[in-house]
Amino acid sequence: MLLDPIISIPWIVGIALLAAGLAVYHQTRSARHLGLLRTSFLLLCRLTGLAALIALLLQPSREEKVPVPSTEKSVIFAIDNSASMAEPHRDGSTRIDAARADLEKAGVLKQNSGRLRFVTFSDVAKPETPESLMLAPADGKITRFDSSIASLVRLDASHHPAGLIILSDGHHFDLVSPGDTARRTRAYDLPIFTVPYGTADSARDLSIRISNYHPHTFVRQKTRLEALLSMIGCPNESITVELLCDGKPSARTVVDSGTDSFHNLHFDVSHEEAGQHEYTFRVSPVANEKELSNNAATTYLNVISERIRILEIEGSPFWDSTFLRRSFARNDKFEIDSLVAFTGSRVRPIRSNPERKSDDLKPPASVDDLKPYDLVVLGRDVERVIGLDGINLLNTWVRDHSGLVIFSRGKAWSGEAGAAAELEPINWSTETPRGTRLEITPQAGSVPAFKLLREVADADEFPEVISFHADGSPKSLAATFSVTGEKSPAVVYRRYGNGQTLSLGVANLWRWVFNPKADYDNNAYDRFWDQLTLWLLANGGISPVKGYDLRPDSSNVALGETVRLRFSSHGVEPPATPPVIHLFKDNTPVTSVTPTSAGDPNVLFTEFTPREPGRYRASAELAGKKYETQFIVYREDLESTETSMNSVYLDQLAKASGGRLIDPSEIAGLVDDLLRDAAEQPPLVRRIALWDRGWVFWLIGLLFALEWYARRRWGLT
Repeated sequence: MLLDPIISIPWIVGIALLAAGLAVYHQTRSARHLGLLRTSFLLLCRLTGLAALIALLLQPSREEKVPVPSTEKSVIFAIDNSASMAEPHRDGSTRIDAARADLEKAGVLKQNSGRLRFVTFSDVAKPETPESLMLAPADGKITRFDSSIASLVRLDASHHPAGLIILSDGHHFDLVSPGDTARRTRAYDLPIFTVPYGTADSARDLSIRISNYHPHTFVRQKTRLEALLSMIGCPNESITVELLCDGKPSARTVVDSGTDSFHNLHFDVSHEEAGQHEYTFRVSPVANEKELSNNAATTYLNVISERIRILEIEGSPFWDSTFLRRSFARNDKFEIDSLVAFTGSRVRPIRSNPERKSDDLKPPASVDDLKPYDLVVLGRDVERVIGLDGINLLNTWVRDHSGLVIFSRGKAWSGEAGAAAELEPINWSTETPRGTRLEITPQAGSVPAFKLLREVADADEFPEVISFHADGSPKSLAATFSVTGEKSPAVVYRRYGNGQTLSLGVANLWRWVFNPKADYDNNAYDRFWDQLTLWLLANGGISPVKGYDLRPDSSNVALGETVRLRFSSHGVEPPATPPVIHLFKDNTPVTSVTPTSAGDPNVLFTEFTPREPGRYRASAELAGKKYETQFIVYREDLESTETSMNSVYLDQLAKASGGRLIDPSEIAGLVDDLLRDAAEQPPLVRRIALWDRGWVFWLIGLLFALEWYARRRWGLT
């Protein structure tokens, strides 16, 4: 029996002794003339009733065990069938064959109870039978644990899984931490147990990839071409990298590989005349190199003589807006006009181009006033400069005229903005900003500005920035490019109508300029805004060149990806009939496509998926004039080059999910433990109150009623 007293037991004991003493004293004094037998009867009734009342204060109860029906659960075996699993294991067999042999040795392939399930995975999980598993080839093009596990937990199953056993070399291309991936399985109470395969060695291979893309650069401006050199299995070697311009040697450098696997390269170039130039990074091969096709990477640099025009609107001047304006003004490819609010209703116009008079710069009064600009950057409290009507003009410009707006410091206006509120990709709160460091999401993996941040953030040790709290979730068609340390949105991008918006829920980015490890003349702050602006312009098909323009969304396309071509009209009437775009590979015709409008007749789009690597040229003819652009398609087969076993990743993934890294000899015992623990559930314990019964209260009432009746019958009050 269990007790759950209403008050502490010492108090209950004191109350019981006091009540019993008073009862004995009263009865012995008032009923002593009745004789011993009658006095004892009255005292027994009163003490028994008092004892029952005192027992209610203790709330006695008892425990009852409720058996839980046994639940049939299962164990999932996930076998990695990516191309790296075709590499040798420690015993000389392929890794996937070694995994299958271990499953056979553990005896799990012969069970037909339905409680053992099998899947193969590379980018997603695919159900298998024991028979099909033995024949599954290791031919997956890429390994992604996060998306594979996400698809695995959605698979239908007759038995709830008790554990997930992954047999893999840990070689992966996720931009997701093992802790975030394990969070998926923890939600299903599914621990992961990993079995590593392979060796610590990789095939010797050098490869180089372009790490930024410049859709436009200005004449005589120094432009930094950057590439990422991957050095697999090549420690402590001198590696020569050469830069070719239009097929001719332009510059070279020698890299000491040391013990690093990756090295960032850059060359600064400039041109005196406008035009398109082909640049190739070429790496000299090393002895016994496995793959030579990835020793060169090509990009195209478009040199223009027209500057990209930016309008900055700032209603609450701060260091952020000042440094951003100076960053654009220092960059030869940009020309920035600023409208800055001062005390009262004063608005100060500022132009970076001294040849243009600042007095002519006025707040926009119509959409036509915004059309000369390629980009508008908003600070805070912009209604002080352009009013609510100006905010509505921006909304119309972006939605209907392919405008591009950056919210540089969170919420751009105070209060409601009516229908123009849809212009913001997310709503920010300006209250309680907090310090944080930015983390890049997988959605921003192809955006050069955020790739740059990922590469230099650790080396440069960026100081903290201020982040604003997100007031709600990103709106429809929005993508989160960066998050805070607490995984809250920090930078959100959204396509809105025919245009684009990007909102930074952060401030104090200007502090990056004064980082002691940064190069002031080419610091990460300037490079970030340069790359971000160019990417947004290229992504929207915007060009500073007047007339017609044909551009791809990237000059470097991995084989299997789709390139998007844009035929744009700038400052001229759009063509009455869309021109036919002819595509060539090394001057050999491939196909012809016709672009279509997505709503804005000034921008026509079409897509093309190359089937072979090589140099491609797109050509369109309009009114007797030919417009051409070039891009290169490259093959990136990291599955067969970066093949070393990554047991550290597998160990972190397992521990974060509640499991562990295991040896193949433990598979059979682990399966028995998981299935046994799943079938034998401990009983539930239910507490049943003993005092909360009707007969208890009837008994107490009966005892006191009997005493009262006897006292009256025998002449007592």
